[in-house]
Amino acid sequence: MLLKIIGSIMVLGGASSIGYSLSGSYSSRPGQLKILQNLIQMLENEIRYMSSIITDAFEKIGRASDNPVSSIFNTTLEYLENGKDMNLAQAWERSINKNIGKTALNKEDVQILISFGKMLGNSDIQGQIKNITFTLQQLNLQQQKAEESRKKYDAMYKALGVLGGAVAVILLI
Repeated sequence: MLLKIIGSIMVLGGASSIGYSLSGSYSSRPGQLKILQNLIQMLENEIRYMSSIITDAFEKIGRASDNPVSSIFNTTLEYLENGKDMNLAQAWERSINKNIGKTALNKEDVQILISFGKMLGNSDIQGQIKNITFTLQQLNLQQQKAEESRKKYDAMYKALGVLGGAVAVILLI
């Protein structure tokens, strides 16, 4: 009898933790998109008001947050400093591909960021500002979609995990 109780608790706990882990990406994506918008806004300020060199701006932005999305800026900076034949767009894209697994960002977010990187450093200050503004608008739309998905799927995955575990326990008893 004690074994059944312990087993039931383990099955219920395991199924619940699976549900909670599946809901985790839906919970963290809106926040990461907001942080990413803030970091890109910082880049805009560095370009517009400080006229910073891109490596200096990326260094400041990378230090501004310890969130996984800020590692994109840090890794880009590393690639620019260490990669002799690598331009900014290549370093940015390689950095995104390296760090995307650490974040909750999806493929649409990645495409927006890669497009942003292709235009980064290829025009004058006004062109950079327009590119940043356009990217911020796209990321804002993605954040709104992510918030809707979070509301829709977060509670569902948590409930399915708990209920799935309860059903498994009932079937096993």
